[in-house]
Amino acid sequence: MSKNLPLNIEQIKKDKDGLDVLSDIFIYAVLGERVSEADLIRFQWYGIHAQGRDQKGDYFKLKIPLSLGELNLEQIKALSKISKEYANDSLDFTKSQKIEFSWLRIYDLPAVFNILQAVELSTTFESGHNVRNIILNCVNKEQLTDISEIANKLNDTFRGNKNFSNLPNKLQIAISGCARKAVENNTHDVNFDAVKNDKDKILFSVKIIGTHVGYITISQIIPMAKAIAKIYRDYGNRENEEQSNFASLIKKWGHDKFYDLLESSVSFRIKSLLIETNENNNKIEYFGIKESKVKGQSYIGCKLESLQIGSSGLDTLSSLLEKYNASKIQITTFGNMIIIDAPTNKAEQFAEDLQKVNFNPFA
Repeated sequence: MSKNLPLNIEQIKKDKDGLDVLSDIFIYAVLGERVSEADLIRFQWYGIHAQGRDQKGDYFKLKIPLSLGELNLEQIKALSKISKEYANDSLDFTKSQKIEFSWLRIYDLPAVFNILQAVELSTTFESGHNVRNIILNCVNKEQLTDISEIANKLNDTFRGNKNFSNLPNKLQIAISGCARKAVENNTHDVNFDAVKNDKDKILFSVKIIGTHVGYITISQIIPMAKAIAKIYRDYGNRENEEQSNFASLIKKWGHDKFYDLLESSVSFRIKSLLIETNENNNKIEYFGIKESKVKGQSYIGCKLESLQIGSSGLDTLSSLLEKYNASKIQITTFGNMIIIDAPTNKAEQFAEDLQKVNFNPFA
């Protein structure tokens, strides 16, 4: 492909699906050849991004989407190992609930992937024109219903699925179990937000680019999400990359036309109800110690001074988790951190120790 011509992303996807580049990553790693411009784009389907202004492929960033935004202790230790041995001690948290490494060499990627696979972390569909990792909001006692299971099912439905590996551009779905949201920007391509009707039944408000279109039950979320993704796949703009995103399709059609096609694409009725929600008070601050729904456990929300955690920050964190018999964190959509399972009887001292090492629960 001539370097004097702009890359045609649709032709690149037509020549080879982004999902089919995994074996090529390993071949490049073994042979040490320069990665082609087309494959550099396909690499993004597995979270691999050329690093540096010239993006020649000498170094790479690797981004890892986190299911539910969570990491357990074993995963934290594995990420620290990768940071030390392969990524020049780099490791960043991101506001999109991802981990990011820098300064990786192509020949180290197989070893890195093996470490990730051993602790059930995957980079598939981190980037590229597909349905991205589901953004999960609101892990606290205020959640109306536990959405972790449905969020995992959504990820399992889309991640690595060739039916959704070649969209016109990315599609970002978020789900929240709270009447009040804990998100900095609550407008994704698609939002499923839990609400409670006057009969105390949990429904989910479906929002398309921030506009409410109706209510569905939790069992209808997956078929609804698949129907939305299929409409975007089949009707989104592939001729003009600047107008290829989901929002451009909605702008061109209008919500009414999109809704009509969506309603005809599912086997259930999208409910139109009047349910009062507290949209004007839609942010929850997680900093400090908060009561959990799990008896004997608390959340500790920490404001991070920097998203550049590095291997030393991870090691400090894992040591504190072990000291206080905790095992799991969540990275929020603010780019902050929540200790999910802090023992309540040790939470005050735990928070004080976190404060000492700049994980700030008292922000």
